[in-house]
Amino acid sequence: MEGDFMHIDKLKYYIDLYECKNFTETAKKNFISQAALSQFISSLEKQFGLSLFDRSQTPIKPTAAGTSLYEESKILYKQYEYMLERMDRIKTESMPALRIAYSSPVDIQALLPIVSRFKESYPDAELKLNRITLKEADEYISKELCDLVVSFSTEFIENKHTKFKVLKEGRYMAVVGKGHDLFDKNVITTEELYKYPLIMLSKEVIGNLYDKMLERVKEDGFKPIIEKTVDDIESEMFSIITDGFIGFAPESQSLSDFGDSIKMIPIEGSSHKYCIAACYLKENKNQTLKAFLELI
Repeated sequence: MEGDFMHIDKLKYYIDLYECKNFTETAKKNFISQAALSQFISSLEKQFGLSLFDRSQTPIKPTAAGTSLYEESKILYKQYEYMLERMDRIKTESMPALRIAYSSPVDIQALLPIVSRFKESYPDAELKLNRITLKEADEYISKELCDLVVSFSTEFIENKHTKFKVLKEGRYMAVVGKGHDLFDKNVITTEELYKYPLIMLSKEVIGNLYDKMLERVKEDGFKPIIEKTVDDIESEMFSIITDGFIGFAPESQSLSDFGDSIKMIPIEGSSHKYCIAACYLKENKNQTLKAFLELI
């Protein structure tokens, strides 16, 4: 057979019409036009060469052939619904949702190319994103609160239970506000940088990264003047613009929202580098995670 009848999902139109015996109500229930419903019923009658409803009566009355088709349609439609449920169940079991936690916009930038390739290969796979603080990164993995954490590698405690995959590496830049002595420079030296008061995100927010930054300053041979710490990037940038502090940001981070009032400048000879990594438990059996990791 050819035509609309081969669209098994449309059998629901016929079942609903048989049960309520009203074209208008059936069309409304199925969010289609009455004309489309009438055309569908006519196509069924044409295919079978049988009249399915007596339209001369109000409400319409099914014919004997109409009743037989109704009984068979209910069986067929139930089987169709079962098939859909079974396919969904198989899909869910084979490709469970992938829970990804991230700590900053830089993490998302490193993650997006992989996500794009993954969705091309697995368009129905579900990805659940959760924003966390840097300090929570290791906890989210160790307590299995997610399948994958993307963050600065310094936040993960290396042990026999976890694995890492590097997504992106780069250097930190100095962030300077308009009007600062160093604003017009294209490159600044570490000696120039550490003459000025600095602002950083607090240890409560960035965890181990705070100590790592201080270690790198010592590697550069200087003692930093940490004038202020704040709990979010917006407050940090505001203080850089209004109070003349110098901050730090990964070179891949966009500060375009602040216009020309702020500038990122390379630091010559600095040890300040970063590594964005994806961390996961070795024993995680999530098949979606396995497929995702293959693309990294």
